[in-house]
Amino acid sequence: MVGKYRFKVVIYTLAAALFLLALAGDGTDLLNYFWEERPERTVETAFEVTSVRTERVLMEGTEWETVLYKISSPTEGPTVMIIGGIHGNEPAGFKAADTMKNWAIDRGTLLVLPRANVPAIEARSRRAPSDGLDLNRTFPGDADGTGTEIMASVIVSLMEEFEPDWVIDLHEASNFERNVPGSLGQTLIYPRNADALDVVEKLKKAVNRTILNKDHHFLIIRGGTTGTLINEAHTSGYEAIITETVTKMPMEDRIHFQQQIVTSLLYILGITIY
Repeated sequence: MVGKYRFKVVIYTLAAALFLLALAGDGTDLLNYFWEERPERTVETAFEVTSVRTERVLMEGTEWETVLYKISSPTEGPTVMIIGGIHGNEPAGFKAADTMKNWAIDRGTLLVLPRANVPAIEARSRRAPSDGLDLNRTFPGDADGTGTEIMASVIVSLMEEFEPDWVIDLHEASNFERNVPGSLGQTLIYPRNADALDVVEKLKKAVNRTILNKDHHFLIIRGGTTGTLINEAHTSGYEAIITETVTKMPMEDRIHFQQQIVTSLLYILGITIY
């Protein structure tokens, strides 16, 4: 028995020694490991390691001037386009998108246009004051038209250039769909004839699992009116979805819901955010 015990001690000692050698190298890493002196992982270092962010100014020199952010990983993966601020009186969408432009990802490409309708945002209105048109009823737009029509055409051109796997359009509504049918609040709107409903169902379940109050759970609506971004995207062969939070809820909750929806969809698509 003593011999077997000594044999086990020797084996365990050798295994521990091999582990420590592999971990420690010259010994410095081992000290750092035990004393927690490892380099801190931050969003900035994550960008350095996994992502490259570039910026493109759209409609430069006009009242519509805004920025598209492209976040690219060296590892191949899906391309996802996120658009906020199509309606200027729905602030949680563009405020959430403002945070997303600073994300880092481990694969694929993230395109973020936080403030698509700058004149409407500045006026805190649904439409741009200069022409009174609803941007989300103007697609595919007109490159020779009014400011709203030109912006719609610019967004369509971006979709044609990058061919996104998914387009996510961030919006808000005035009330809960489950309480006031037709109000659209707390919904995920997916085109009627699109084929990836299973992905949207997974998304709904993933997001609702994080929401304790069932009255605030998201519903799925099949829609997509002519002239909307998701209808145009679907017609062009891209998957698209509208997110709708509720303006009567606290701003921080609405922003969190928008972030959670996008984060969850990216996770389903195999993209991790840092």
